[in-house]
Amino acid sequence: MCQEYETCYISAMASLREVASYAGVSVATASRVVNNPDSVRPQTRDRVERAMRDLLFTVAEPIQAEKLAGLFVPDLLNPVFTHITQAIEIKAREVGWSIVLCTTGDLASAEREHAQSFFTRQITNLIFVSSAAANTAEHLPHYQALIDHGARLLFINGKPHDLAVPAVGDDEWVAGRMSAQHVLELGHRKIGFITGVKTTSSRSHLRLSGVEDAASEYADSKIFSINSQWGVEGGYLAAKKLIEANSEITALICASDLTALGAMNYCQEQGISVPEDISILGSDGIDMGRWVFPSLSTIAQPMEAIANFVGLWLAEDSSIQLHTDIGTDIAFRPTLIQRNSTGPVRRSRK
Repeated sequence: MCQEYETCYISAMASLREVASYAGVSVATASRVVNNPDSVRPQTRDRVERAMRDLLFTVAEPIQAEKLAGLFVPDLLNPVFTHITQAIEIKAREVGWSIVLCTTGDLASAEREHAQSFFTRQITNLIFVSSAAANTAEHLPHYQALIDHGARLLFINGKPHDLAVPAVGDDEWVAGRMSAQHVLELGHRKIGFITGVKTTSSRSHLRLSGVEDAASEYADSKIFSINSQWGVEGGYLAAKKLIEANSEITALICASDLTALGAMNYCQEQGISVPEDISILGSDGIDMGRWVFPSLSTIAQPMEAIANFVGLWLAEDSSIQLHTDIGTDIAFRPTLIQRNSTGPVRRSRK
């Protein structure tokens, strides 16, 4: 047995037989320590328990008793994905579940590989955040194959268009309209809209549709839209292209906070004051937006509501059974957080 200050190197978790040998007792005695510890003399019990600790012995739970769910996210570089991962993990733990996390790089092939790995571990409750299906209208057969093999699927912020599966997320159309209403009410009429990579997914058009709907209420308004790569660099390059081509723009609406930070960086490099010369509004509500200068106004995703729904889904709560049976999309309303990067229009930039 390891002595005090002695380092013990254990290559793997031990069996009960190895614990018994390590403690110098019979397997039957070691078993009684596990199952009926009061029946073993304290000195012997202490020796066996010390052996269990030294050998990292654990009592295996029946596989069917484990509550594990697989969580698929595109990456952990974008703070919005780390935020939603943490929120889901907390709610899952509250209902007695544990989360096994994987990243996919937005690739359907990676989703298939991870799902196969989960199945070998009997993990069949699978949660997809911004799945590969969120970016395409094409048929991706692996989701139906998973269902056919007994998987239970939940999609967050984008699901396959051809499957009646439960999905939850923020209301993209409302987020777009809320964004436009905010800057329009501040007096802006020439507004740039920076969204993500152009895709065939119907979801990708919802936010722009909401922006245009709000703008239609102002006869003198005009929306200049552009697609870009997601992230800071994409926002920087898109802002450069929009502003150079349309000098009258006084507000930029960005489909993500990282995109907005890139746009803000470009403006600051060019001596364009935010928000005095141009207002910039992000979307997602990442914590980083509080600490940049000026602090970033944003449309915050309803993370808590989404995570709560995931918890109910994992617990198979009867209150959501109707929605999950028919595959209804549950869309929660986002929230405007006004900080210092948006303000009243002050002067024309022509």
